[in-house]
Amino acid sequence: MRPDERRDVQIVAIVASLGAILLLRLTLMPDPGSVELLPVLAAAWWFGTRAALVAGVAASAVLVAAALFADPFEPWTLVVRIPLVMVPAWLLGQLRDERERRIAELGRLRVIQDALAPVQAPDLPLLEVATRYVPAERGVAGDFYLVAPGHNNSTVVVVGDVVGKGIDAAKRATFARATLSACAPYSDNPVHLLRVTNAELIRQHGVSAEFITMVCVVVRPDSSLVWASAGHPPPLSLTDGQPIGTFKPSYPLGIAPELPVVGYHARLPQAGILLYTDGVTDARPRRQSYEPFGRVRLTRLIDELNRPTPDEAVERVVEAARVFSRGRLPDDVCLVALRSKLSPAWTSTMAERVEAVAHPPAVAEPMAAPEPARESQAAPAR
Repeated sequence: MRPDERRDVQIVAIVASLGAILLLRLTLMPDPGSVELLPVLAAAWWFGTRAALVAGVAASAVLVAAALFADPFEPWTLVVRIPLVMVPAWLLGQLRDERERRIAELGRLRVIQDALAPVQAPDLPLLEVATRYVPAERGVAGDFYLVAPGHNNSTVVVVGDVVGKGIDAAKRATFARATLSACAPYSDNPVHLLRVTNAELIRQHGVSAEFITMVCVVVRPDSSLVWASAGHPPPLSLTDGQPIGTFKPSYPLGIAPELPVVGYHARLPQAGILLYTDGVTDARPRRQSYEPFGRVRLTRLIDELNRPTPDEAVERVVEAARVFSRGRLPDDVCLVALRSKLSPAWTSTMAERVEAVAHPPAVAEPMAAPEPARESQAAPAR
């Protein structure tokens, strides 16, 4: 049955029910109870508040007609029964309208989220990449990732998280991701990329409490990397789950014009790295008395996996977060894992060559040969 045909059948059923109730009250059973609620609640559930109120008015008219023909006439019953019909109709209609608004918003957010966190990981010539995005139980937030070509054949990898949920958080995430995507081909400095994104956020939206945490990693062809974090958890090594080097946190993007973020240099571990949002570490069952999953458990999990592949890492982390939270994630989970496709020996050789080009050994300039001594000419005899 088509939607329009089903709608027509439902309308006919409501009208027929009200007519049958009126006939019942006038002939067989003057007081059958609050049967008028049935078609009114059906109208609220099927069509929302407006239809529920129309059906409520029609049901109230049935009650008035039945009361006028009743013997004796008891007007006080109308004072009680009409509100009993109209109030539940309005409340159920409001619930139905809210549900429809959430479904429509969720549909729009899903389209945006597909752009913020694509399901298919990019295929890169030098890096093996795996990504996962799992929405929270209560809608979609502003988690996103970006894997884009950078300057000098580098690769820019970003994971971000916008505070809040809904369409506003998704719009801010879309703006931040688009800014990073536009800047990535022109810079291999993560500090510069984060500062430019922060400046554009302030210019576009002004200083706001709806901040964005973000970690930006630039992987160069020789498997060296530079990374910076703005209020976001640092990258973890897939070797043992520990952070890559030391880490001094900075505040997020969007809350101040200046962003005092610091860049860190490191080598890409042979096993790779994992970037994640706090939906992993904040995962917990619905009762708030439970402690969150936490970074200690995440580190222990990666260490026990014993150098997993990027696909294995993201799958096992998502599975662990879901099991720990009993299938009800309170926040979105966004993961990016990557490792080099090159062999360790080749990477080491490439690193040595890059170092040699950057810091060539000193070469002594050839010394000039001494000029031959000229023979002195004898003085002419006098």
